[in-house]
Amino acid sequence: MQDSKPLHRLIYTSRANNPIDTATILTQARRNNAELGITGGLALLDGTFIQYLEGSEGAVNDIFSRICRDPRHRDVRVLEQRAVSQRMFGDWSMTFLAWTDRTKLIFRSFSPGLGLDLYETDPMTAAPLFRAWAATEDWKPLAP
Repeated sequence: MQDSKPLHRLIYTSRANNPIDTATILTQARRNNAELGITGGLALLDGTFIQYLEGSEGAVNDIFSRICRDPRHRDVRVLEQRAVSQRMFGDWSMTFLAWTDRTKLIFRSFSPGLGLDLYETDPMTAAPLFRAWAATEDWKPLAP
């Protein structure tokens, strides 16, 4: 995906208000993100989201504003927001992390002592965590 505007990234975490239908969320995210030139990755575990969004600053802020107003989310917390030089998830409008022993081990290595509580992800390690996850084959680009 080519960009004419500077790239921006936003990583956030939130808690789910109700049981989550990941297929619906991913379908909506892929449609909305494709329209705005957003790419990224989403992980959901035990009712907690962590998501990496990248694209133009205006588009990222637009999508994030929608997420903040979405009644499926509560306790939305920005972990990182900044300019970046290139996309990490350039081929996917939204991909979904499959939880495997490997992806859980990676999370624990970045968040020792937290178990698997995505909400407590350290803002300083959020981007490196996604970089480590992105290097695996544990992503589901087409279906949850």
